Amino acid sequence: MPDVLNWLGITRIDRFVSMSNMKYDALTMQGIDVGERVSIPDELIPEDAQVEMEAKKAAGYYSPDDVPSTTDLSRTRGRHLENY
Repeated sequence: MPDVLNWLGITRIDRFVSMSNMKYDALTMQGIDVGERVSIPDELIPEDAQVEMEAKKAAGYYSPDDVPSTTDLSRTRGRHLENY
């Protein structure tokens, strides 16, 4: 990803909307300055995707919020099997 941005001459990203540390680290290791990291807005995450988002936060993905506790994670529920 950073190779293309370097090729285009991009040296700074003012607002980086991604929770991925791998993407962020790749950008900064290539010398691209990231001004502000923004997590994906809650209103853009479907209700049934909350399980995955909480798991990502617990695994260390970027979030301005605190890392969810084990108790918080146990309260998160996804879709019921009959809804597939």
